[in-house]
Amino acid sequence: MIDLRGATRDLLAPVCRDCVWWQCRPGETSPPGLRLSWERAAEDDAGFFGRALLEDDAVIGWMHTAAARLLPRARYLPAGPPSDDAYVLTCSYFYDEQYLRGFHYLLQEIEASLKHRRVAALEAFALRCHAPAEPFRGYLRERNLFQCDVLEGSGFRPVKAKGEVSRYRLDLATAVALPGRSMVWERVDAGAVRLPV
Repeated sequence: MIDLRGATRDLLAPVCRDCVWWQCRPGETSPPGLRLSWERAAEDDAGFFGRALLEDDAVIGWMHTAAARLLPRARYLPAGPPSDDAYVLTCSYFYDEQYLRGFHYLLQEIEASLKHRRVAALEAFALRCHAPAEPFRGYLRERNLFQCDVLEGSGFRPVKAKGEVSRYRLDLATAVALPGRSMVWERVDAGAVRLPV
């Protein structure tokens, strides 16, 4: 696992490096540099804007997340807006889209990292209707939404539905998974007072 930050953004596929779908309101033209400024804001806020899964030196996939206030598109989605106290799981990219085990593993890492940062909840938007031939895909890349079944199987509960879109929430106080060590943990722990033994 590795945190996605400005210094590691080159791990992303080109289609993700320049994507500003979540950072723009519907119909809005994005200003130059929007993606980079969003990444800096998310990194300043939480220490990262997502996590990547690697095997040896090969990138398997990644997920993005950010505070709801940093995601203008989320306010306009059906079933939105997200809760003020939540981070939003925005997208996921795996080179093998059927690799659901990696999807769950990465999701648990993000949940635990956010819980360590005392974030109250993680929310995600999902499409309720999907093709039966896609049972192992957690994220519907062409629609920028997740699959309901995958979110529900990961502990999320529906909080609002409108049309085919549902918003899901996972209260992080109930999450018990422990992630691998990350730069985010080091930043949080650095301020802690060490008592002599």
